[in-house]
Amino acid sequence: MSMVSIERDKGVAVVRYDRGGKANALNLAAMDALIDAAAELASDDQIRAVVLTGAPALFSAGIDLKDPALWNHDDPLATQRALARGEVLCRAWGDLPQVTVAAIEGAAVGGGAVLALACDWRVLGADAFLRLPEVRLGLPLAWGGLPRLASLVGPARAKRALFTDLRLDAATAEAWGLADRIAPAGDVLRTATELAGEAAACPTLALRLTKRAIDAQFDANRHAHAQTDQFLLCHLLSPAAAT
Repeated sequence: MSMVSIERDKGVAVVRYDRGGKANALNLAAMDALIDAAAELASDDQIRAVVLTGAPALFSAGIDLKDPALWNHDDPLATQRALARGEVLCRAWGDLPQVTVAAIEGAAVGGGAVLALACDWRVLGADAFLRLPEVRLGLPLAWGGLPRLASLVGPARAKRALFTDLRLDAATAEAWGLADRIAPAGDVLRTATELAGEAAACPTLALRLTKRAIDAQFDANRHAHAQTDQFLLCHLLSPAAAT
């Protein structure tokens, strides 16, 4: 079964990413599949809104730290190229011309949370949470996540989330502007699809031009490559990487 599926209905596409285990972490194959899904939808003129969801009980635990395709300790350049796919992934989803909604059940951690931040809106289950543990682990937040986070919550709250490894539950995420709607656990996808349907009622051209105009005021990707390279360098310099 494919890790990524796409269902279309009345101008709304639902993209589900589900590895069937492994905490739904993002390995290189998953990144490539999600990039391909974004590319397919970007050229679909019949789709006006896209919902991205994960496994039924878990959005994503972030980057797969055990994927040998990502972590080539004998060739740092190969690792750099692989990690840069995460940057490409978040850029692809952030650049989609349609309105995008992340439907989050359970945890969205690290790179999983950054992918959710690349969407226009986020719907969280009542028991869902976001967590960004990178800095506590000795790594900067990469893939364009840092400017996206700061633009949504402001600099002080961004620092608090990153420096204290704060577990952002649904209520806090909503209060901080990271969640646009909260749904009962198990009802997130339906709620997110309804929200996407509201956006899909807009005429396609007006919707796409307006989204592009708004996004142009908050370009979060200019320095994404630097964050990814810093992530790699910190990883290579960490004692854990030497073992």
